[in-house]
Amino acid sequence: MRRRSSLPTARVVAATLVTVTTVLFLAYGIWTYIATSNREYERLDRVVKVHANEMAVALALPVWNIDRPQIERIIDGLGSTKQIAGVVVEAAGKTHARARNARGEFISSDGRLLPAGAATQPIMHEGQQIGRVWVYGTEQYVQNDLWGQLIATVGAILLIDVLIVVTVYLVLWRAVLRPVTGIERYAVAVSEGARPVPAERGFTAEVESLGSSIETMVHQLDQRYDEVQESEQRFRTIFNSASDAIFIYDDEKGRIVDANRRFCTMFGYTPEEIPNLPRGTLSSGIDPYTGDNVAQALRASLGASPPPLMEWQLKRKDRSIFWAEISARVVVLGNMQRIIVVARDITQRKEMEQALRRSETMSAMGALVGGVAHEVRNPLFSISAILDAYAEELRHPDLLELASGLRQQVSRLTQLMAELLEFGRPGTTALSPGDLRQLIAEAVASRARSAAEARVELRSSVPPGLFLVPMDWSRLRQVFENLIDNAVQHSPAVRTVTIMAAEVGGGARQWVECRVEDDGSGFRPDDLQRVFEPFFTRRASGIGLGLSIVQRIVEEHGGRVRAENRPGGGAVIVMRLPLEQAPAEAAAMP
Repeated sequence: MRRRSSLPTARVVAATLVTVTTVLFLAYGIWTYIATSNREYERLDRVVKVHANEMAVALALPVWNIDRPQIERIIDGLGSTKQIAGVVVEAAGKTHARARNARGEFISSDGRLLPAGAATQPIMHEGQQIGRVWVYGTEQYVQNDLWGQLIATVGAILLIDVLIVVTVYLVLWRAVLRPVTGIERYAVAVSEGARPVPAERGFTAEVESLGSSIETMVHQLDQRYDEVQESEQRFRTIFNSASDAIFIYDDEKGRIVDANRRFCTMFGYTPEEIPNLPRGTLSSGIDPYTGDNVAQALRASLGASPPPLMEWQLKRKDRSIFWAEISARVVVLGNMQRIIVVARDITQRKEMEQALRRSETMSAMGALVGGVAHEVRNPLFSISAILDAYAEELRHPDLLELASGLRQQVSRLTQLMAELLEFGRPGTTALSPGDLRQLIAEAVASRARSAAEARVELRSSVPPGLFLVPMDWSRLRQVFENLIDNAVQHSPAVRTVTIMAAEVGGGARQWVECRVEDDGSGFRPDDLQRVFEPFFTRRASGIGLGLSIVQRIVEEHGGRVRAENRPGGGAVIVMRLPLEQAPAEAAAMP
């Protein structure tokens, strides 16, 4: 019987292993390439959309002011982002466009040679669309990166194949094929009647030992992986179920890297938006509650035990301001140092504290002012009666100017006494559901004549629909009349005062937000915190009680009021009044 060679067997086994391994690696490489390609194109799409949103926000004011040089500068600023192929902005009857040429330069274009597909976003200003921006992405850099990855993957597969051929062939030859070849020789020798050569020993024991070691290692790795997964899941569960807002802050990069569900609810952002929030997004921007001051305060509090609690004004996505109590602690996650910040909404507590202090002050001041007004009103009435009695004698040409001045001063004092009595009157508001739209219309109509005399246009922008608000009709009408008078007196001639109302959500119930805006010079920044203080005024002939009375009446209606300035200039008084609840809704409220 002819002796068979073992060399073809070794080659077949090695070739089979290499082929199977290559196929597996190729399949893995193709899957990785497809997954990376999808991820990169999704990332490109997100980048384009984010830039479109940022461009729409940045262009709002320049487009509104038709500041074309500023529009051009903002568009040119996007040229530093290599993923952007071009930008088209339609605003104020003109199209501004940029596109990359063959050398990758960001140059002016007519907008017709841009690639298909773009992220578009309307340019809004004060709720009105004033233009539109298109941002186009380029796939060139994504394709270059994918091509480089493909080459690297193929090279890695080839290198691994060579290593497998060398390593596996040698291992198989020493550990498997050589013993099998010896057994084959032994069997052939026995079958031919020759003297058999004993087969190598120890092969089975080595394989069993190696298999046992591998099984032990795999079992330990599986156990460790399960522990890590369980620990990660437990952390994520606790993190998201916390009642306070928690976010992880990277101080070096100045951005938030992770946040829990309560943070998203409190600030109004989605989990996908959190990693892309610009620096200083959460700060109110009102001095001293600015982004830099928040960061400095957080750094100063680190290392203290226990961490100090700081009260800060923060800003939600809808730009509303609220009070928060925050504390911070440094932790090490892996090999990176992070700051974990805990925030709790304390707006209701701060408002209650402020309302209590204001109520105590107003009560004491109201009692004093009311008493003084009563004492002054009687002599003032006597003076007025004397002037009426001597009306005939005061018509003498030499006394006309003096009589007119006396009557003006008496009229002014009478108006002052009326406001002082109103300010000092105890709150006895009787609330019943009323149509706020009709009330605003009456208030605007009652002030139409005085506005026309001041050459100020009154505009009412209240949408159709029934805004049922628990109100004392006469008292709440007085609020709008006071606000309109205040706006008219502070507006330049031939300008406008706008009264708006819209339904908004807030907490467990719905509100109607009313805004009285003028296009005057606005409030001084230092005065924003004082405009509702009694007797605070910047007008020479003003008394300083109008806005104090407004605040008191609004709070008697369960509402809130604040003062701010418009971005384009002018003052704004914002009121929030609770809407009337349906019986089913009221029963469901705690």
